[in-house]
Amino acid sequence: MLIVRAIEDQPSRGIMKGDEFRLYIVDAHHHMGKEKSHRNTPAGAYEFYAQLWFEMQKLAKNLREDDELLFEPIGIEPSDLANRCFISHKSWERLNHGWLIDRTIVFPYTDDYSKPETSKDPSFKVSNDKIAGWTTRAPHSIRLIGFARVDPMDGMRQKDLAVKELERSVQVLGLRGLKLHPLAQLFLDSIEGELTRSIVKRAGELSIPIIFDTRNISTVMRIKSLVESIRNDPECGTAIKGLRVILAHCGMSPGDPRLFDALRDPVIYAETSTLHDLDVPVLFESAIDRLGRINNPWSEKILFGTDFSFLSVQAVEIILYLLSRKFTGTLADVQRILGGNALMLAQKPFATEIGKSTSPIVYDCLDQERTNQVQLENSLLTLITQENWDLCSLDLMLPPAGTWPEPLTLLKGGFNGIYLDSYVMTFNAKNDDRELHLWMRRGPNDLLSCSLLSTSGMIRLESIQNASQRTNSVLMRSLRDHTVILRTCKDLHEKVLSNFQ
Repeated sequence: MLIVRAIEDQPSRGIMKGDEFRLYIVDAHHHMGKEKSHRNTPAGAYEFYAQLWFEMQKLAKNLREDDELLFEPIGIEPSDLANRCFISHKSWERLNHGWLIDRTIVFPYTDDYSKPETSKDPSFKVSNDKIAGWTTRAPHSIRLIGFARVDPMDGMRQKDLAVKELERSVQVLGLRGLKLHPLAQLFLDSIEGELTRSIVKRAGELSIPIIFDTRNISTVMRIKSLVESIRNDPECGTAIKGLRVILAHCGMSPGDPRLFDALRDPVIYAETSTLHDLDVPVLFESAIDRLGRINNPWSEKILFGTDFSFLSVQAVEIILYLLSRKFTGTLADVQRILGGNALMLAQKPFATEIGKSTSPIVYDCLDQERTNQVQLENSLLTLITQENWDLCSLDLMLPPAGTWPEPLTLLKGGFNGIYLDSYVMTFNAKNDDRELHLWMRRGPNDLLSCSLLSTSGMIRLESIQNASQRTNSVLMRSLRDHTVILRTCKDLHEKVLSNFQ
């Protein structure tokens, strides 16, 4: 997380000089794998973020001297649980750096593994396997969210070949979104055609976000037309309900009115990578002007991304602009753009179809000063450093859509909208087909609630929004019927860990 400090009093925002805040940052556009001279792994990502922080400090110093900042970046830190995960195993400790960025959405390049091995195999099959291998095992599963890639043109070789690879990537591998690249896969002129449409429709039915590479505004308009055609098709009701489309690079047209016409669509969003220099203020000033009149805050429509390794330190310009006097939004706007929106779009907790449906169990106990929770977490971290269980993901709880709060100062707890102490851990048994969600929630009056439930079936979590109206009603009734009140920390440990035998 990035720690920033107010440089002066800001009475209209209730901020005083010297107030410090945490910002949780998500990189929504990041490549891994190998493509010609471009190579990247999780370790390379963390090294890049360390470099990004170094560059930010240099540029911020100059901006501070020129009196251009409202907030100065003064430090970075991991969340407590993420830090304890990385130091829980000796070989993971060397990766415990680069915490300017807390989480990263990663997907394959058009890489050396993307070509099909046989005529019957889909493109990107091996690439998707590699992304899943990196993103669904500790320690990288704490930091990385894996997206798949497919090539719609595979449908020319075999009907539904790309659709089936998308289904495999989501339902078997546990990847949580899709990257489509019309230029690299040569379907620019057929974005609205049936091959692409069938993939986008299926992604909507699977409720996963799609990030489209967009090199110009004409690509944006084709994508917008595709979304509208799905919305107007009576057979696509389920698809449009789950569809979320992200326009990578903002169509490289940050001031074009047509970009903002597209962003008025409730399922279309923009991502900032490639923007630098004067394009940065143009994007945000245009967004405030052109989107400020819609029902939802304009800042809910923009995601931060780096496009590493094709681009590098340009991303610093976005962050520093949001901390500058030129930016007229609030800190809540900043937090949404830098991390909240990406997490909201990828909000389904990790799950595959391998887990068996089982009855949930809830353990409630009092936990003053978080001592019980920390001890239980440490026991679970010990569990994943052994041989029997993998930690597939750590998904932090989020506020209900449309209610993102203004961040609190560190002196008041530093809450920035992301619940660092309430989350879903997904565990996968290495030796059988068990897959479990451990749902940890902090309640009022020091109540700690720890639920263990299946990742499949009717009784499952479908959202990480911290709101009862977004939680499966069947699940909530079942949780109430299967709640056990515990007295001591020892009881909590024994009950929870018994489910991992």
